[in-house]
Amino acid sequence: MSKNTDEVLGHADESDGIEEYDNPLPDWWIGLFFLTIIWGVWHIADWHFITPTSNEAHYEAEMAAAAEQWPDLGKKAERDDSPETLALGKELYTANCVACHMADLSGGIGPNLKDSEWIHGGDYESVVNTLTNGVAAKGMPAWGPVLGPKKVAALASYVLSENTGEAPAAPAEEPAAAPEGGAEGTPTDVEAGPADGKAIFEKNCVACHKADLSGLVGPNLKDDEWIHGGSLEEIVATITNGVPEKGMISWKTQLSDEEIAAVAKYVFEYED
Repeated sequence: MSKNTDEVLGHADESDGIEEYDNPLPDWWIGLFFLTIIWGVWHIADWHFITPTSNEAHYEAEMAAAAEQWPDLGKKAERDDSPETLALGKELYTANCVACHMADLSGGIGPNLKDSEWIHGGDYESVVNTLTNGVAAKGMPAWGPVLGPKKVAALASYVLSENTGEAPAAPAEEPAAAPEGGAEGTPTDVEAGPADGKAIFEKNCVACHKADLSGLVGPNLKDDEWIHGGSLEEIVATITNGVPEKGMISWKTQLSDEEIAAVAKYVFEYED
């Protein structure tokens, strides 16, 4: 029996003159539809009863194949104390870490890296993690994006090779009472003497504020707005007393009044 095609349903007056036809679906489309139903029934039977398998089995098979192809996959990273790696680590430490941890790793702004107690873990994996991700709450930047995995690994190996496991240092004694006219030990005379403010800045401040004073861990020192005041006297006070809650140490135990005045003047008068 032939199929009736091109039959108009007569709804044009209800749909802005658009005619609607009641043509049957083509045989090839109907055939594919029934074929997918038959295939679905067969697949369910095969999956559950003929060749039982599961997502877990597929996962295990793929992981086994990956382990065979890449035997070091998932292998725990190990410290490398080869001369080449330690030399690279020392170079990276000198360029990036000295200002906060000192050249001998004894600590300044950052903690002592030679003692036996580590705040964030002293094994190789923990040190790599700290270097890679940083500790934002303590002012430690994430060095992973800056250095990359290879250099971070070399830096971690160098730091651990220099760790002597010393007992934690005893707390420093409280400084003497502040001199009259100054704020908590701040020198009242801010005139810089012969000390080289630029050299002092480059030795102690670059890691946090960068050589061009644009800021990294610490704030931009070229900005028009200063968090703790931008006058010469206020800069001296900030350097002298520090800002502990922001990770800025007090430099009065490490620099003389003359050196503090010199570096403050260098920052105050800095021009690109």
